[in-house]
Amino acid sequence: MTSNELIKRCIIVGSALTIAVAVVFSVWLESVSSTPLIITPVLFTVASVLTVKILTKPTAEALLKFSSAFMLTNVLKLVAFLIFFVVSYLQMEGEKRIGFVVVFMVLYLVFLVLDTMTLLQYYKDKEKS
Repeated sequence: MTSNELIKRCIIVGSALTIAVAVVFSVWLESVSSTPLIITPVLFTVASVLTVKILTKPTAEALLKFSSAFMLTNVLKLVAFLIFFVVSYLQMEGEKRIGFVVVFMVLYLVFLVLDTMTLLQYYKDKEKS
């Protein structure tokens, strides 16, 4: 697979998760719905696309070893997610915090697995050719 195909896959999965979260929390769990909760999957999708784009660029391989670039992007994503999480959490009240924490952690794990599997597939395909 090419880099662009992997980016499209990340966008499709991220869009599907964004729609799913929006529908579930606006229809069935409206009492715990909040704006940061709906923005969270969008943030994760953007971070995932940027990670794939950065780590699959040929120039990234020339400038940095893959492991260094991978660790750097993960640390930057983690800091950005942490800032978003803390600011959003402090602005919410009561029951909305519980839903936000649960959705945030689940989405973090889903996108962590998605990013890792996407990059592994890209480099396995690249190694074969």
